[in-house]
Amino acid sequence: MAMNSALVRVPGTGEVSLAPPDTPEPADATSPLAAPWTGLGLSTPDGTTLARKVEKEGTEHWQQLTPARYIYKSQELTVASVFQETKGEVLSAYFGGMKFAAVGTGTPKNYRAEISSIPKSDVRALCVDWTDVVSEEEIYSHRLYLPRAEVSETEDAQFSRTQEARWGLTFSALAPPKGKTYIAVWLTDDPAVLFNSASPPPTIAA
Repeated sequence: MAMNSALVRVPGTGEVSLAPPDTPEPADATSPLAAPWTGLGLSTPDGTTLARKVEKEGTEHWQQLTPARYIYKSQELTVASVFQETKGEVLSAYFGGMKFAAVGTGTPKNYRAEISSIPKSDVRALCVDWTDVVSEEEIYSHRLYLPRAEVSETEDAQFSRTQEARWGLTFSALAPPKGKTYIAVWLTDDPAVLFNSASPPPTIAA
């Protein structure tokens, strides 16, 4: 039996970041994301949920009950998280691109935003970063890059004195632009993703 406990991964910490649609793919999984990427900050301990759903339908036949082949109907890749920071980037994503602007000339400043009566497309590039610190010598980083994604679902936001404001968002990958054939790219420095990987040797910094 091919079991290796050294290949168990725990995404100990991470963050979701947004940028304008079709922002170029990051160079690797470890370099900090620079502008125009903006992190959405703290999220609940549940972290981020990645879901992939492929809908397919088997052919039906007079002569047999088993399908001869499957016809693919749809594919969905989603990234969901509940964010805890009430700030411009999070609110903009939650309310479909809404932006606050300063009003008046008084001090302190006042800010105003309008929630549109007509929902509008708000496409973003998205990165999910997470890191597993196995030991001081073994630290593995992962980065999932979606060149085009849009909020497909929002959770109810409840305001109370017993809990911080939370903003639950689900992002769905969109079809790639012309010339691209993928909806997401996974970047990592973890050798465990390779086929027939043994326990990776610790990398000791010079």
